[in-house]
Amino acid sequence: MRPWIRWVSALVCAALAVGTARAQKSVFGGNPRANAPAIAQNRIENFLNQPLPGRAVPQDQATFYKPDTLYQYIDGGADIYLLYEFRSLLHQDFKSSDTELTADVYDMGKPEDAFGVYAAERSPGYKFMPIGVEGYRGEGILNFLQDHYYVKLSGSGPNTRVLLDQFALTLSGRIGGPRTVPALLEKLPLENRVKHSEQYMRKDPLGHAFLAPAYVVTYAWGQKQSKLLISVAIDAAGAKTRMQQLTQHFRESGEELSRLAALEPGF
Repeated sequence: MRPWIRWVSALVCAALAVGTARAQKSVFGGNPRANAPAIAQNRIENFLNQPLPGRAVPQDQATFYKPDTLYQYIDGGADIYLLYEFRSLLHQDFKSSDTELTADVYDMGKPEDAFGVYAAERSPGYKFMPIGVEGYRGEGILNFLQDHYYVKLSGSGPNTRVLLDQFALTLSGRIGGPRTVPALLEKLPLENRVKHSEQYMRKDPLGHAFLAPAYVVTYAWGQKQSKLLISVAIDAAGAKTRMQQLTQHFRESGEELSRLAALEPGF
């Protein structure tokens, strides 16, 4: 076992990863606020252009939902998407012979936010499949993550499973882009990691608002589990402040923490 893995206590090991945020130029040109939504919407619509598997045909026009209207479609579930800075949703129904299928494509804006909301909804006990970055299926559903999109497919009818698989492969090919988890997670050790336990939290990771945003990964040794938390600060000063706040918390609470680690930029 690598030495630094032993930093993880039976309670929690917290590490602060320092990153630098840089302003980026818009790729759209002109007024980015005016152009970006329309371009993004057209791109999503192209994912579901004909031809489609099973000669599926749309049952109506595509419906788009924005942050201020998402609750109209998923009233009780909109908050988690808005927390991860949801941009837009394409919703469309299709029919292929006697099989009906619904496609929901969530544009989350950034790959880490798409991963965050996807990971918040999955469970390690799901039946996972190699589609996009990762996908999972259930009775009549197939959901997967790719680039900054979270795709949710559902269907009913005699050919549902086959059609869901074919739709997922078609959409994955059309989406393109990166098919990897966030880079920081790839640098963490795989030994003793609980599969599909990785999360990206934008709010109150492990109950501490000052640590957000953060990646949280579960590791297991026999019957014992521990969580490794990587709190992502914008710069070294921000990381130092978070370290001080976390240290102060444990001093005041009387809880034990085996070790804190401050990681330099480039981790």
